[in-house]
Amino acid sequence: MKVTFNGLPREADHVAELLPGRFFCGIGVCFGCVAEINGTPEVRACRHRLADGDVIRTTP
Repeated sequence: MKVTFNGLPREADHVAELLPGRFFCGIGVCFGCVAEINGTPEVRACRHRLADGDVIRTTP
């Protein structure tokens, strides 16, 4: 999928590829992958199915 991650164009099949070192559980239990996705804040990114055009922003 072609997505925008923190303002940069990227390609990935799963959000885990975009969150190195921050992806832990993968089942939505922890908060290590919380991000803003398509303008929606506090999404557990590990549970989000990527789609072309998604805009993902993490907090610094």
